[in-house]
Amino acid sequence: MTTWKKARPAITMAALSSWCVLAAGVWAQENAGVLRLSLSEENRDVPTLTLSAGRVTTLAFVDANGRPLDIADLVGPDDSWLRYERMPSHRHVAALRVVRSGTGNMVALLEGIDRPAHFEVVVGKSPSAAEVEVRIEQSAAPPPTAKALGGDLDEAIRDYLLNNPDVLREALDPTRQLAATAQRLRTEFLGASGVPGAGDESAPVTVVEFFDYRCGYCKRSLDAVRTALERSDVRVELREYPILGDDSTRAARAALAAVQQGRYLDVHMALMAHEGEYDEESIKQIAVDLGLDAERMMEDMQSAEVTALIDANHALAGELGVSGTPAFLVAGPETLRVSPGALDADRLNSLIDAVVE
Repeated sequence: MTTWKKARPAITMAALSSWCVLAAGVWAQENAGVLRLSLSEENRDVPTLTLSAGRVTTLAFVDANGRPLDIADLVGPDDSWLRYERMPSHRHVAALRVVRSGTGNMVALLEGIDRPAHFEVVVGKSPSAAEVEVRIEQSAAPPPTAKALGGDLDEAIRDYLLNNPDVLREALDPTRQLAATAQRLRTEFLGASGVPGAGDESAPVTVVEFFDYRCGYCKRSLDAVRTALERSDVRVELREYPILGDDSTRAARAALAAVQQGRYLDVHMALMAHEGEYDEESIKQIAVDLGLDAERMMEDMQSAEVTALIDANHALAGELGVSGTPAFLVAGPETLRVSPGALDADRLNSLIDAVVE
């Protein structure tokens, strides 16, 4: 058995593209990445996660309501056949890579969950899902009784919160915190100099997206962004937030370098549509296909201005509390809404409409 804290070779993160639900327990596996994990007293069966050799699968641990559960520790089989690590920017996500055939159990210790989550990992012939959501379900404790409240109130409340962490998580909902912080800082980041955007600068609504070109959820949200760009009452500001490795940073630099040739949006769309690695060759090819001066773009990628803007986006994300991609901030004349995670055109339009009413 090897533990989470031991050093492992770096895993190249696969682009996140869609949420799948990993549920475990007595329910049967529905497809390559759907399994439900129950920690109730009545159901403690160990589910099976089937992986494909040679590919990376990301596991996102969430509670029954879909809220992230940070990983405190992860223990698994000997890493001679399975390697795993957590994404530094997403504390609830782990990446698994199968080196060769094998089978073994894994145990996840999750923040706010007092029981370990067990699941079996096996190598199968059929392709596994690239992203798996591990949805943890557990029995809810009854609320404090009148008798308990009449005795030791503090102890009763403490026990209730310990047994029902969802109550506390709702009170500390990161989405609400993000909205409050963004509203407080709105004058500092809306319309900031150098940030690429499209649409009338005097539009009543500004949509700000933090994104990463390797993020599959960002790619899935591209149609929503296109829809927003078609609205006359909306300006879209695009914040490059590369958090998924060197390829992410290289792609972000390429897009920002294209600003010097007046082609940012074209390059942005091409990079979002691109499948595969964002190496120097593929970026040059994108520039050539769009009719840009590829050599100039490659030089501009290393400019101090590009570096400063990426650094500023990271600093702003940290100040706001944006920890993942995509993250949408929709600011109207007075109110502001936020939406972490992928969304579709209907959802984004509803957020836009809500801040102009």
